[in-house]
Amino acid sequence: MSLTLRSGVFKTCGLLAAVLVASVTAGCAPAAPPASSGSPGAESIKIGVALPEGSQMYWASYKNGAEAKAKELGVEITVTDAKNDANTMNEQISTMIVSGVAGISIASVDPDANLQSAQAATEAGIPLITGNRLLSGTYGGVGGANPQVHVGFNDVIMGEQQGQLLIQACEGKDPCLVVLQEATLGSSPQIQRTEGLTKAIEGQSNIQIIDKQTNNFDPAKAVEVTQTILQAHDKIDVMVTQDDYTAVAAQNVLSEQKRDGILVIGLGGSVNGIEAVQKGLLYGTVFHSASEDAAKAVETLVQIIRGQGDQVTVATGGERPTVVVETSIVTKENASQFEGTW
Repeated sequence: MSLTLRSGVFKTCGLLAAVLVASVTAGCAPAAPPASSGSPGAESIKIGVALPEGSQMYWASYKNGAEAKAKELGVEITVTDAKNDANTMNEQISTMIVSGVAGISIASVDPDANLQSAQAATEAGIPLITGNRLLSGTYGGVGGANPQVHVGFNDVIMGEQQGQLLIQACEGKDPCLVVLQEATLGSSPQIQRTEGLTKAIEGQSNIQIIDKQTNNFDPAKAVEVTQTILQAHDKIDVMVTQDDYTAVAAQNVLSEQKRDGILVIGLGGSVNGIEAVQKGLLYGTVFHSASEDAAKAVETLVQIIRGQGDQVTVATGGERPTVVVETSIVTKENASQFEGTW
């Protein structure tokens, strides 16, 4: 597919000195995208990767994966941390644009509030994709309007996979009383993982979600939320959190308070999450790799910049064109097959 070239980059068109014309309109054509392949002497490409919360373990691993892939591909990279503030992210992307990046990957703080960044990139003639987290609105596809494509895991599917684990955990329990600790409210992972989980357990009359609270993807907050939930509910069968670090934090509280009969389901396939599943501390999790997630986003963005859009494998069956990073259900039976990356 063709690539929309950056605006404002022109070839200087000269006049033939020997020919005088009364009225001349000099035509100017856009410059071709860099043909860099990462080889020595190739024109340098600079990209920007905007992340929502660099202090969280997942995003620290994501940053490392993005930087490693950029080095492998021979491109310069700037990675920013919005500290979970949508306005800060918009400002950081504006700075990237002014600095002359050739392309941007964004993992939004807020899918609506950060949509303006896609428009700003469009106005500057810079391709923009989303990595891991979505933007609201319509995706234009490779070479189309920004955001062009999404790269990452399907959060709805991961929520459904958690739902499958929940159905297994609730087998033979009627009612099966469940509490859900959600991620950052309003973020695309929270919205879509909850959507997938809800979809998966439709028709399971024995499963009752009796409480929902947010832990903001923060293990310390998960400790507080778990303590509050345990005070409010004498009977709980399963606790579900939307990432592994909060799941392990919740499990620690359950152990301290001798509530070992409550099964815990995480999501993420982190190092400590996989280990906890192997030891039987977590009932299960959903595996995904932060570094693989980041590497695929950087690779896709560079392919688009270099005019290699035909090499991008895009799934178009869903709501948006997506370069899919696969996920897997992990239980004690198969946990030894997985190695956490964050």
